[in-house]
Amino acid sequence: MDELDGIGWRLVPGSVTLIGGDPGIGKSTLLLQATASLARGRPVLYVSGEESLSQVGLRARRLEVADAP
Repeated sequence: MDELDGIGWRLVPGSVTLIGGDPGIGKSTLLLQATASLARGRPVLYVSGEESLSQVGLRARRLEVADAP
């Protein structure tokens, strides 16, 4: 994703990445879009410590992300 490439962010296969920041800046939205893009052809685990499954599902549907819960 261009947004992540612009900040020089890279994922390492098999790694765990923790993203933090102030509330309301778009972390969940950006990361849900990024994981949906990464999930094409490979497994991705999206874990949220602050949002319920239904909240993540609502956002995924709003963003029109495939395979939303």
